[in-house]
Amino acid sequence: MRGKPPTIRDVALRAGVSVASASNVVNGNRPVGAESRRRVLEAIEALGYRTNRVASALRSKSTRLVGMVVPDITNVFFASLVHGIETLAERDGYDLLLVSSSEDPEIERRRIEALVARRIDGLIVVPANDDSMVAFAAAERARLPPTILLDRAGAAPGFDTVTADCEAGGYAATRHLIGLGHREIALLTHSKHLRNISQRVAGYRRALAEAGLSEHERIVFGGHDLDGLRGAIELELHRADPATAIFAVTNVCALAAIKASRGLGLDIPADISIVGFDDFDWMLALRPYLTTVAQPIDEFASASWRLLMLRLRQGVSAEIERVELPCTLKVRESTGRVRANLLKTTDFVKN
Repeated sequence: MRGKPPTIRDVALRAGVSVASASNVVNGNRPVGAESRRRVLEAIEALGYRTNRVASALRSKSTRLVGMVVPDITNVFFASLVHGIETLAERDGYDLLLVSSSEDPEIERRRIEALVARRIDGLIVVPANDDSMVAFAAAERARLPPTILLDRAGAAPGFDTVTADCEAGGYAATRHLIGLGHREIALLTHSKHLRNISQRVAGYRRALAEAGLSEHERIVFGGHDLDGLRGAIELELHRADPATAIFAVTNVCALAAIKASRGLGLDIPADISIVGFDDFDWMLALRPYLTTVAQPIDEFASASWRLLMLRLRQGVSAEIERVELPCTLKVRESTGRVRANLLKTTDFVKN
C-alpha cells in the first residue's frame, strides 16, 4: 500500500528550513536565499512533492496561473514571445496557459473567456487586430483579471501596453536602402489594417518623402500566406521598371521576398536588395545573411511581465503605462549599392 503523498512540511523538514520558507519557494510569494532555495528544490525532487494547486488557490485566492493569447503560435515571432514570457513565469512560480486566436477576434473572445473561467491571475494578449480588445474596455473590462496588451496594442483604453517603435524601424530600413542608391523600393506587406504594420508603412513613406521620392512609392499587398505574398512580389518584379530593393515588413514577408527573388533567378543583393523585419536564426542560416529590423523580443517579454506583476500587486490603483521600445537595424549581406547596369526585366522574366 502506497504511503501518503509528501506535504510541504515534509519538504521543509528534509531541507532544514521553516515551512514558510519552503512555501515561499514553491509559491514564489517572497524571495528566499539561494542556499535555502537550493535545499528546498532538492528536497522537492527527492520526495517527489507536487503542489496541490486547487488547495493552494482556495487558501490564497491565487491560482498562480497566467493566460496568454497570441494570433498564431506557428509564427516564429509569437513563439519567441511565448518562450520569453514562459521563462519569466517559471522564474516567479507561475504556470502559463497558452491559446491562439488564429487572427480571429471571435475566436480570441472565446479563448479569453475560457481562460477567465480557469480563474487565471493575469492575462497577456497579443490582439487579433487593433479593435478586438476595445469591447473589453467597457462593461466587460471588469470581468478580466489584470491584463497587458502586447505588440498589437491598438486603441483599447484602460490597458497597460507594450509596443515597438515600428515607424522608426520602417524609416531606418528605407533610409538604409536610399543611402545605397535605391530609388525603386517596394514595400511588401500582408495587412492594410494592423496599426504596427501601418506604422512601418508610415516610416517608409516618411523616408521616401524626405528624399524627394514620394512618387516612387510601391506598396505591395499579398495576403497572410506565404504563397500569396510570394506571388504578389513576383508580379512587382516582373514590371518593366522593377524594384531594385524590397522592404519586407514581417519575417514571413521577408521569406516570401527571398523565395520570389530566387525563383526569378535574381542575385541578392547584386540584382535585388532585401530588408526584413524581426530577427531570427533562419535569417543567418543561408548566405547572404538578411539585413533586418530587429524588434526587442526579450524586452517585450520583460516589460509586459513587469507590468503584469505591478498590476497584480497594486491593482487598479496603478497608473496605466504605455511602453514603447526601440527597434534596431541590423545591416548584413542582403543589401548592397544599386548597380547602374541592373538586369532588365526581360533578362529574367520566365518565358
